[in-house]
Amino acid sequence: SVPCVDAQSLAGGEAQAIATVREACLESGFFFLEGGFDGSDSTGRTLRQMATFFGLDDADPRKQAVDVSHSLDGQGWTPLFGELPYQPGTTAYVESFDCGRPPPTGRDESAAFWPGLPGFRNDVRACWNTLAMTGDAVLTGLSLAAGMERRFLADRCASHELSKLRLLNYPQNAAPESGGNVGISAHTDFECMTLILQTAPGLELLAVDGNWYDVPAYDGRLVVLLDDMLEHWTNGFFRATGHRVRNTPGQRFSIVMFFA
Repeated sequence: SVPCVDAQSLAGGEAQAIATVREACLESGFFFLEGGFDGSDSTGRTLRQMATFFGLDDADPRKQAVDVSHSLDGQGWTPLFGELPYQPGTTAYVESFDCGRPPPTGRDESAAFWPGLPGFRNDVRACWNTLAMTGDAVLTGLSLAAGMERRFLADRCASHELSKLRLLNYPQNAAPESGGNVGISAHTDFECMTLILQTAPGLELLAVDGNWYDVPAYDGRLVVLLDDMLEHWTNGFFRATGHRVRNTPGQRFSIVMFFA
């Protein structure tokens, strides 16, 4: 049983919510979050943009123009099988579109690495803004749960210099399960914290007890993973969450925000 914590309760520093987060981090190593979205439907619009973008043929100029191989900062489209394997001998069956932080206030954002789809950049940036606000509340809660100063983690991630939003497409994969053919092989994230929204099951998490657990695709709920930076900053009190993605019988989208 993994608890689900209300984002607003975390933001307000409510004692019960903080205690629940602390217990979840120590006993399972992850938890669910509800109430993390505003009423603007930014995630719904982003999912629709993902369906359009990933539905394009790989040779489509709108995909080719944003191929990550042309990028200096890692922003853009990574084709299927382009993801680096986290475990030797594995092949990641996933394609992605990545973006980093928006430019500082007063500076225009270059359209060079955004696909030429109507509303794509605006919708994805709205999703970024929503998740950034939610993440600030979660980082505050994690700081309090670890016995740190209230803003210790949130302030260190506030610039979003290393934060990233990843839009992931796991196409239908009928290949038999094997050690080599996977969605993404087992790893931990190097950042401080990760928020994940998935449209279908497939994500598996390594709990503190050493067992792998399947994560249901809760509508509107986020999965909160603990990352390597957090493990270091808490001197191992909280441990980074191992995770992987198995092959899925149907197409699966995942919106992932890394805070670093």
